[in-house]
Amino acid sequence: MTVTHPFDDLINFLANMAPEQVLAFRPSEATIKRVQWLLDHEKAGDITAEEHDELERYLLQEDLMVIAKARARLQLFRS
Repeated sequence: MTVTHPFDDLINFLANMAPEQVLAFRPSEATIKRVQWLLDHEKAGDITAEEHDELERYLLQEDLMVIAKARARLQLFRS
């Protein structure tokens, strides 16, 4: 049995759909500022449970995009 990551299908879809667009993706300035605010407050120990969950979702998104970008690079390299 092959072990897969729960998000493999989504990551592969993104990477194969438009590799150039996946590689060009950057979060908005508002998102960057929000994540930095959340990180600063987490480090200070001044973060609510809801904010912690929000930060975790942003970090998961970042992980997914790193993997999708790596697979997009492979897709372009193989083309």
